[in-house]
Formats: sequence, structure tokens, C-alpha cells
Amino acid sequence: MSTTRRRPAGPARRPVGRLAALAATALLALAGCSGGDAAPEPATTVDPRLLESAQEGGASEEQLAVLQSGQVTFEQYQGSVNKAIACMREAGIEVIGDNVTQPRGFPEISYSFANDSAGRTSDQTIAIADECMATHSMFVEQAYQTSPGSLEQQEAAFAPYRDPITQCVRENGGEVPQDATAGDILVAAAQLEATSGVDCATQSGYGG
Repeated sequence: MSTTRRRPAGPARRPVGRLAALAATALLALAGCSGGDAAPEPATTVDPRLLESAQEGGASEEQLAVLQSGQVTFEQYQGSVNKAIACMREAGIEVIGDNVTQPRGFPEISYSFANDSAGRTSDQTIAIADECMATHSMFVEQAYQTSPGSLEQQEAAFAPYRDPITQCVRENGGEVPQDATAGDILVAAAQLEATSGVDCATQSGYGG
């Protein structure tokens, strides 16, 4: 089974492959110094641009209500993701990795879905999966993943890999600013991988 990893990080379409996953992860990273295993504190406000994207992108009334409340809790996030996954499975699309894990320092569901399904082309399958996510979870996922608590915990979890990835990127001709955030470093690593094939993130052991 060929699968596509989903970790929505914005209103853009489905990220495909490790480079896109790194770029998506980079959008979530801000400087911070605290962490922990508890679910991040809910965002007190939701970016109006995200709410507008959700309204234009086919989000359900339930998803819009969560965003409009300005309080995206882990329970709301999990409920939204579960609805998207159920939508895919009801359409005959296989989904794996739907357990709660903490690869980036905060609890999330880093699921993947099959690129094909019975009686459909790959494009048709992906279109259905995209619609399930846009309807039920994509915008709530972004709000949850970009909350201050999530970003702080992600930065803390990234700390052990900061120097190894930075050194690897620089040794292979890439550039990383001295005051780089986790996102800056992951973008630089993704750019280097795209041009040279050197995967500094994987070499460092980073699994986020």
C-alpha cells in the first residue's frame, strides 16, 4: 500500500513526501524554551485568515464553530481528526497511524492514507481524502498545531537535533542563520535535500 502522510500545517493542499513534510513542519516552529508531555494550552484566538480559508475551503459548520470559539483544545482536535479518518474509511480508503503520538513534543495524530482505493484512480482517491480533511479537520488541525503551546513544545523537542542538523547543512553547502528557529533549520535541510540528496534531518535521527 502506497500511503500519503498527513500533517496539515496550513490551508494548502496535501503535502507529499518527506520534503513537503519538513516544509510543513517548518511553518509550525517558533522560538521557545518550554516543553512537556501534556497537551498544549488551547489557542486563545484563531488567525482570521485561517477562519476565512476554512469558510472558503468547504469546512463543516462543526469545524467552523470550533475555530470561531477561539479555543482549539486537544479533545476538539482529536474529534475533528477522527471524523476525517472515519470519512476516508467509509469511502473505502485505508488509513494507518491514527493513534496519538508525540514525535514533535506535543500529542497529535500523524496519520497516513492510501494513495489508491478500489475502483478509483490515485487522483480520485486523493481528491476524496482531501475533501474529507477539508470538511472535517484540516483547519482545526492547523489551529491546534500552531497554538503557542504546540510551538513551544515542538521547539523544545527539536533542541537535541538543532546542532547536528545545522552542522550537517552547513558542511554540505547550505546556510543556516545564527538565530535560526527550528523552522528555519528544517527549511534549510529540506532545500539541501532537494538540491543534493543529503538528508540531514534523517541523519540526525530527527523523526518529527
